[in-house]
Amino acid sequence: MKTQYKLLWEDLSLSKKYLFAGGIVMLLAMLFIGSWVSKRIEDAVVHNSAATVALYMESFIAPLSQELASSDKLTDDVRMELSKIFNGTSVGERVVSVKIWKKNGQVIYASNEDIEGKTFTPSENLINAWEGNISASFESLTGEENQHEASLGFPLLEVYSPITEFWTGQIIAVVEFYERADELEVALVRARWSSWMVVGLSFSISGILLFKIVHAGDSTIQQQKKMLVKQLKSSQIIAKQNEFLKQRVIDASSRATAQSDRALRQIGSELHDGPAQYISLAALRLETVLPKSKEGTADAEDIKHALNTALTEIRTISRGLAVPDLDNLDVFSIIKRAISDHNKHNHQSTNIPKKILKQKHCGLGYSAKLCVYRFIQEGLSNALKHAPSSEAKVNYQIVNDSFVVTISDNGPGFNVKEALTLREDGGQGLIGLKDRAESIAGNVDIQNSNGTGTRLTLTLPFQKG
Repeated sequence: MKTQYKLLWEDLSLSKKYLFAGGIVMLLAMLFIGSWVSKRIEDAVVHNSAATVALYMESFIAPLSQELASSDKLTDDVRMELSKIFNGTSVGERVVSVKIWKKNGQVIYASNEDIEGKTFTPSENLINAWEGNISASFESLTGEENQHEASLGFPLLEVYSPITEFWTGQIIAVVEFYERADELEVALVRARWSSWMVVGLSFSISGILLFKIVHAGDSTIQQQKKMLVKQLKSSQIIAKQNEFLKQRVIDASSRATAQSDRALRQIGSELHDGPAQYISLAALRLETVLPKSKEGTADAEDIKHALNTALTEIRTISRGLAVPDLDNLDVFSIIKRAISDHNKHNHQSTNIPKKILKQKHCGLGYSAKLCVYRFIQEGLSNALKHAPSSEAKVNYQIVNDSFVVTISDNGPGFNVKEALTLREDGGQGLIGLKDRAESIAGNVDIQNSNGTGTRLTLTLPFQKG
């Protein structure tokens, strides 16, 4: 279920997400701010009304209650005067109930005579009034001392006002009175509706404006997204085309390399089997053709020496051009053959890794096999040339669908920059190896340091060539 909701949410546009999430946030904010503003307005209206009524009532009650500065009771005369004020007068119609409190929570005078002389737990408003403040509450008649007023059945404004002694300013009592608040109730309802309308309208307009801004931004983003998706698809198509063309180039290069090497192998074979054989035969028949004179013998020796030199050079060229029949050999046998050929022609004893004989054939085509063969030939020759007294090592490994061959020695090293230049004798050299490897998507890495030897690494991907 959560996964479905998550998918539905992800499918929504940015403007719809804002409309949903922002609407909830703004609604909660509106409720909070609306309640706070409404409460603040209500408190202000109640307090202002209470202050007005308290000042009005203090003008009647304060002069009559000065005797409370020295006594905890009101005289009968004072009580009679208070009854006259609140019975049958316009003040009595407005103020329906009165209580006078002492600081210990005792009611010393009340319109409801049933609670006179009783002591109640001081309310928060009463405590606040004893501190010199006018306190009020609207329709909050929940206390035990308010049961009579609560039973009257109409809205009341409950006001607590401190009574001070004229000469000292000391609070001697607190008068609590209940004013009919029908008009106040109407005013409060209007104030609440006005505040809620202002807050609601403000948030609604703000929400609509913000939604339009987000919607406009979302539309721009969606258009850009469509353009980017279109460009991405075009780029992917071009990338596939480039990859296809790259593979075609590699395949073509591999076929060209393979064809060239096969042609060179054929030339080497023909040199060995053709001109070399004829020159050898000519050298053997030379003595029977020339006269036995001293001059003839000398000429014969010169011609024979020239023929033997030509035969040696032809065989050297033939051997350089000729490579084993790689089509029928796996890459590990090719490595073994390349090392064996190097050891045979250069009278060395480079070790052949034993683990080669334990491995199975891996997917390398003819061009890759030929690259491995030439790499070992050139790498071992390079080690013999620059580090004749060091020990060259050949290793291999399979890393991330690639075949990696490494040739290392502990010789003095060489100048890599000079080695990566075209050779005047037409030989392949390291630059030729790098070009050959890169033409079939491979790579040759050369790590060379004076005094620590050289490390050549050939990396070829498994692919047909």
